[in-house]
Amino acid sequence: MKHILKKSRIQYLVDNRNGYLLLASGSIILNILLSLIIYYVMGYERVVLVPPNITRQSWVSQNSVSPEYLASMSLFFMELRFNLTPSNALIQRQLFLGYVEPSQYEKLKAELIEQEEHLKKEHIAISFYPTASPFVDSDKLIAKVSGDIQYVVGDSLQPAQHIVYQIAYRLSGGKLMIRSIEEVKEHE
Repeated sequence: MKHILKKSRIQYLVDNRNGYLLLASGSIILNILLSLIIYYVMGYERVVLVPPNITRQSWVSQNSVSPEYLASMSLFFMELRFNLTPSNALIQRQLFLGYVEPSQYEKLKAELIEQEEHLKKEHIAISFYPTASPFVDSDKLIAKVSGDIQYVVGDSLQPAQHIVYQIAYRLSGGKLMIRSIEEVKEHE
């Protein structure tokens, strides 16, 4: 009788061990599967952003941005940079510099402060009016924005000048940083 009880007890323990072994094996397989999925998906996440002017859906991933986002942000930056009055130049400068690449920050800050002082001294207001949708190259992170820039000196409205600006960007942790902003010829 003891032999039968001992054998049934051993069988019970073996069955429990096999059940737990099966459960542990399933858990290990699931962990390996989840690790593979995380590794595969890790570089492909996209952050859906809301640009200042919502016109179309935009996204940013670790290595690229949507053309729509690049165009929207380029128009926003042109507005910050070239819609200035003596009273709003300080806040426009502060907002704009928040998007400038650190290596260009001091140079651009000095340029904007000088421009701000000139606006105040000469009572100048600047307005920029885009004339076409920006041309964007989201692979190279470059946008060209064309438009008319108009100056008001005192009470005198100056004739509008057609200009094209190229904005070069760098993507840093999903944030678009301005590398440079410069006037270019119409067909460059």
